[in-house]
Amino acid sequence: MKNAKVDLYLCGVKGYAAAQVIVNSYLKHIGSVVIAPDTGTVDDPIEKISQLFESNGVKVSSKDPAKVSELALAIGWKKLINSSYQQVVVLHDSLLPKYRGWNPLLTALINGDSRIGSTALIATSDVDAGPIIAQEAKSIKYPIPLENAMSIINLLNEKLLKKIFSQVSSKGKVVGKPQNHKSATYSLWRDEKDFDVDWNLPAEIVLRHIHASSYPYVGARSVLDGEEVRIFDGKISKENPRIVNRTPGKIWKITNGVPVVVCGKGLIELTKVSGNSGRSVLPVTKLRQRFE
Repeated sequence: MKNAKVDLYLCGVKGYAAAQVIVNSYLKHIGSVVIAPDTGTVDDPIEKISQLFESNGVKVSSKDPAKVSELALAIGWKKLINSSYQQVVVLHDSLLPKYRGWNPLLTALINGDSRIGSTALIATSDVDAGPIIAQEAKSIKYPIPLENAMSIINLLNEKLLKKIFSQVSSKGKVVGKPQNHKSATYSLWRDEKDFDVDWNLPAEIVLRHIHASSYPYVGARSVLDGEEVRIFDGKISKENPRIVNRTPGKIWKITNGVPVVVCGKGLIELTKVSGNSGRSVLPVTKLRQRFE
């Protein structure tokens, strides 16, 4: 069926980036669009997605369409799709079978992976275990903020969209190759607790955690002098003094208002820290404090 239509299920930054590509290049294939809010992030683009499609004559809803198309395509989507599609295609931001499950990009960044990527797969009843249509990958260097890593994923997704819609146009469906299930690894869901900084970890891992929790998320969480703070940026200190009573979280020194904090191994300079009101906590002036 070469004239097959595709219903879109879009959420968040990745969904919006894909929406722009689809409107520019593949709009004729789209049946309808389903959107959902991206909770836990700032500047949710849900309204931008809706306006983009409705201004181009495509119906947008927060519910499954009454009459579904032949295929569904989910990008940034976090819910089960229960409608009876012939095929459901998912863009998953890992190189499957690695990191099946939730938040694979954040897991890759915190783990310090040298390559990140995205996979187009056909959904099955098992989580992220379906046949792989195509994959795209790119090498990265650290430090890298989450926003930059997501921009890379969006560019990789653009390449995947081209391959997906090429198959839809020529065959009316997509085809994929089975995954190596023996090589599968999994990434767990995250909640607010997972944004907490563990100062007992080495400084390099703490910094990767901070960057993976940055925009569009609300920042890595800690407590300073009884106030909850959000940490968005920092750098590894070049200093490495021999602290015999090492206490992770304590401020070692303050340099031009920037606290240098003790980690399980090494020190980290925190260069962007905000309180709950959004105001900057810097410059820090009191030395005898600890991040908890």
